[in-house]
Amino acid sequence: MQFPERVETPRLVLRRFGDDELDAFIAVWSDPSVRAALDPAGAADPAHAPERFRHHLEHWREYGFGLWAVEERPRGEVAGWIGPTHPTFVPELADEVEIGWTLRRPYWGRGLATEGAAAAVEAAVAHLEPERLVSLITPDNRRSIAVATRLGMREAGRVRHGELGFELCVYALSGGRADAPAGADGA
Repeated sequence: MQFPERVETPRLVLRRFGDDELDAFIAVWSDPSVRAALDPAGAADPAHAPERFRHHLEHWREYGFGLWAVEERPRGEVAGWIGPTHPTFVPELADEVEIGWTLRRPYWGRGLATEGAAAAVEAAVAHLEPERLVSLITPDNRRSIAVATRLGMREAGRVRHGELGFELCVYALSGGRADAPAGADGA
């Protein structure tokens, strides 16, 4: 069964990014609140966002699934991205399926990330059948930790971002239930 390129929820349209949407992707990445959540060390250079965009387009081509652009109805502008990908920026988890979500600041606090991420979990379980799903979140990102918790995920260890070097919490969901917490070293 092919992974859906478009999913609709009560308030959102989640759709595959087009090759011509680099500006929309950069607009999300450029939001100072987004940058602080995704790159707390300020380690990424300006070329990082275009590189990630190309990476996500290629991920769809190579694996048949990936991040969706998020639009809130009826506005139709790109509010962020949500969806499953392989977290290749953490080599020891590169074969897993990560559910990621990022919305620009004006879209925070209304349950949109949870709504979209729940749709991504449902699609990933139905179409990809992973042993577990993970979400990688910086330890200070309380909003994303709350989303992961609402999805039924539990902290299952810590890893380092392989490209930028900072620590990430691994939240995990397997077999339809949250993983038991791992030891402090993530083992």
